Amino acid sequence: MSKAAAWIMKVGESFFASVSQMELVHIVNNPRYIEIPGAPDYCCNIIVWNDNILPVIDFSCLINSTTNSTTCDVAAVIIYRDSNNEIQYGGINLANSPELEYVDNSQSCEFPAHTKALQTISLSCFKSKSGYEVPILDMNKIFTGISTEFFSMQR
Repeated sequence: MSKAAAWIMKVGESFFASVSQMELVHIVNNPRYIEIPGAPDYCCNIIVWNDNILPVIDFSCLINSTTNSTTCDVAAVIIYRDSNNEIQYGGINLANSPELEYVDNSQSCEFPAHTKALQTISLSCFKSKSGYEVPILDMNKIFTGISTEFFSMQR
């Protein structure tokens, strides 16, 4: 059975998510966050990376339905294609550095109860070698506004 490489990211106190090996292009340690007044709580900070301004998604804010966005010591730079098929970048707050794991279909599982709402912005879910249920995030849906309904439901 063939395996695929996935970056497992701790994006909250007890929440994990993943992206494919090719979607995570850089880790920024100690990023300099710039707050954007009036932006939604889950995306009220940006970082500058390689002269690109990146919106930073705070999944812990979304999952816990808090109004206090966190700034973390680590941010993942994610690559995706927009609706015009052009390459874009975004950021995700991380609780620590991600780990690369090779996964296959035998690890498929149900979404964890506390993240059921993430099904609309995830491709599927797998059980990691450490025993965590890990949704595979759909970067296009997260960063292009396709998921506007999902994000508005979280507030």
